[in-house]
Amino acid sequence: MIRNFLFHRVNPERDPLWDPIDVRLFDKIINYISKKYETILFEDLAFVEEYKKKKNRYATIMFDDGYKDNIEHALPILEKYKVKASFYVVTNCIDQNIPTWTHVLENAFQKTEKKGIELSFDFLPNKFQKASFYQNSDRLSFVAELKPFLKTIDHKKREQVLDHITQQFSDVEVSQLMMNWDDLRILRDKGHYIGSHTVNHSMLGTMEDEEEISRELEESAKRIEAELGYFPKTISYPVGSFNEQTKQLSKKAGYQIGLAVKQDIHDPTKEDLFEVSRIELYNEPWFKTKLRISNTLENIKKAIGYK
Repeated sequence: MIRNFLFHRVNPERDPLWDPIDVRLFDKIINYISKKYETILFEDLAFVEEYKKKKNRYATIMFDDGYKDNIEHALPILEKYKVKASFYVVTNCIDQNIPTWTHVLENAFQKTEKKGIELSFDFLPNKFQKASFYQNSDRLSFVAELKPFLKTIDHKKREQVLDHITQQFSDVEVSQLMMNWDDLRILRDKGHYIGSHTVNHSMLGTMEDEEEISRELEESAKRIEAELGYFPKTISYPVGSFNEQTKQLSKKAGYQIGLAVKQDIHDPTKEDLFEVSRIELYNEPWFKTKLRISNTLENIKKAIGYK
């Protein structure tokens, strides 16, 4: 049994739509986890049969996406507690210093001065096809509903909507928030692991074109190999989206591990290495964070049938 703890951003600045973990909370989390469990890179542990026999002993620290605050704010804390972490990066975001589509979407609605939007796609519910914004809170409420819906639809349809939003909100500049390859070399040289999170942060489980999926998987690994000197063992599925096709194409591409989310403890006797569970932690009160770390919160939800 192993607890794989997933993070994205660690930052002192607050965000009303996707709030990074506060630096002080991250310090508290890493301190707590490092005392309670043996922390180790999943890439070092996954192929050691011994760990299957030792329940509740191991924990790993993982980051998705590749945000700059990982090295600015998270790394000093990891070093403080002598903890190694795995960082799964979106290679196109690293190359171009552009955030993932989820961040671009939310940032557009937060920063635009436009008073409305039209998304005339018949596959969208009526409430998303046209909206007026009388105040900032209207825009935030709109995208807070739109984003989870976009995660449920076909990849190509989602791309159409995102392109349309970018065109209508042309007054918004894309934020430069990502690490670069020099940053990742620093992490590698300090003993951390760099794995793949695809080329474009595409939700692989919603894609049908096998060649397109393979490009997302293969080209990201090749970029990491070209810049860091090794073919990554691990593919972290963006937004935790995967299916059987995703798993098979990941194996074919040359990966040895596939990471999901699932909000659960990874049990190597029940899960294969291409659908590894992770527990994502958020910027929440400490008591709730501890419930997530122990997995008590998810167990309570399961017991009462909460989804």
